[in-house]
Amino acid sequence: MQQIIFGNARYGLCGFGLLIISYALFFFNPVEIIKSAKLKFVEGSYAFQLWQKPPVKVYVNVYIFNVTNADRFLAGEDEKLDVKEIGPYVYWEELENTNTTFQSNDTVTYIPRRKLHFDLNLSVGDPEVDRIVVPNIPLLGFSSMLRSSPMFVNVVFNSLVEYQDSQPILNLSVKEFLWGYEDRLVKMASSVLPTWIDFSKFGLLDRMLDEGTNVVTMNVPSERQTRRPYTIDNFNGSPILHQWANTDEPNELNKCSLNASSEGLLFPRHLTKDMNFPIYRKAFCRTLPLTYSSTSDMPIGYPSVYLYKFLPDALNSSLDDNKCYCPRDGCLPAGLSDISPCYYNIPVAVSFPHFYGGDPALLDNVNGIAPNMEKHQSVVAVQPDLGIPLAVDIKIQLNLIIKATRYVSRAKKFNGLTLPICWLHLEVKSLPSSLNALLYLCFNVGPVLVKAVVALTASVGFFLVGLSIKRFGRGQQKQKHPVNGSAGGDHEGGRGRGCEDDNDDDNGRGDDYEDDGGGAESGGLIVKCGPAAGRYRDKSYLPLHHVTVPGSSSVVVDYDHSQDYARGR
Repeated sequence: MQQIIFGNARYGLCGFGLLIISYALFFFNPVEIIKSAKLKFVEGSYAFQLWQKPPVKVYVNVYIFNVTNADRFLAGEDEKLDVKEIGPYVYWEELENTNTTFQSNDTVTYIPRRKLHFDLNLSVGDPEVDRIVVPNIPLLGFSSMLRSSPMFVNVVFNSLVEYQDSQPILNLSVKEFLWGYEDRLVKMASSVLPTWIDFSKFGLLDRMLDEGTNVVTMNVPSERQTRRPYTIDNFNGSPILHQWANTDEPNELNKCSLNASSEGLLFPRHLTKDMNFPIYRKAFCRTLPLTYSSTSDMPIGYPSVYLYKFLPDALNSSLDDNKCYCPRDGCLPAGLSDISPCYYNIPVAVSFPHFYGGDPALLDNVNGIAPNMEKHQSVVAVQPDLGIPLAVDIKIQLNLIIKATRYVSRAKKFNGLTLPICWLHLEVKSLPSSLNALLYLCFNVGPVLVKAVVALTASVGFFLVGLSIKRFGRGQQKQKHPVNGSAGGDHEGGRGRGCEDDNDDDNGRGDDYEDDGGGAESGGLIVKCGPAAGRYRDKSYLPLHHVTVPGSSSVVVDYDHSQDYARGR
């Protein structure tokens, strides 16, 4: 009986154990544990490696506005410049965040290093061979910048332009335009004013992407974190963009500071639709607000992603958040954002490509501009549960704003124009295999495997518990209703009632017979004990042969191995 009870308990305990395991797997999802372990931002973790040296290639596609009627425009035959977009000339960016140091206040300090590599296979042509006709940015830029200077300064500058025969429109190779060419005005300025112009060659990308050495401090995820993770705490020791600081309160934060901005490499986990993200990059001289737009489906097996966009009016000076970006002499037209403080005070501005979302008057400056929402809007797709960007399409255009000048004759033809120079398309074309594997595990394999294990363990657990209960019930029933009852003779220790151990000597009798009741002399029943009795210990009735003891009325009961019933007379 003890063995039966112990066996039933063992089945029951195993069943309850499996039920507990299935319950734990259901409520403490191991896939979530894997996500948390992988995305914990500590030195050496997967998230840290993904951020420190991103395995993705960020492609920088450059589109240049080539002037097609330069001679006719300069001669006064055409009222407007005709431009034609050419490109892309494709570079891919290699980024590494170096000198990383974790601070005790849940921040990490680092120095970003960027390097561009040209990709001829993805480009429209060879930048060393292809030639373009473009505005002379140093000439037109310096002229516009000096418009408010004393007349003497403007006259001297005009004399230098005439003496050096600087032309307002240049014919250059794509490589020269992007990465530097000899310009006499620039060379002279670098010699006379080296603290202002610290380069002797001028190249568009060379100036935009030469960010120098910057020390960035970023907030990292923490249990006691009060600030949004992966946002910039300070840039070169300050949370303020000093070029946009309030002159009356230069150390006070304003809406043009780095509040809650990030570099866009990682986002917080468990995003909600009301969360927006300003993106900061020094080349843009300001933060660009990414705003939740919609939810989009991903390939089969992956959850939906959140799509963040730059709204069409994101750069408008009429918005309260953008008023601090206005230059001192007044805000720019809708769709333009001044960035001259970051570029030697040369009047340049950023917009969306082809002035998408901007003032319609900007389209009248030149011919060949055709804004298109599908082509020119910016979109960033972020997986909200992981906070990892899965697709990046950021598009920004650089423009030269030419204010009216009276003294530089070669620039007068361009007075009042906003000239599109080029636009950049920052794009992530594919994800690294390690990230694809993590996504596949988290959203394809993991959930299915967990559901299968939960179902299996729960089923087996219920089966074992039910089996234990059933076996226990049968045992209880057997105890209450033994087979054939005990009326035919109780058995103790597997022997018939009255049998004793073989080594017992019952009043001098041998082991073969035992008197049950009155003994042979009194006519009682003599039961034969020994080996035969042990063979039938579980029988209520035993087969028998009987003989009469001579000189007595008693019956001697013997055991018959071949019969199934006991009879007596």
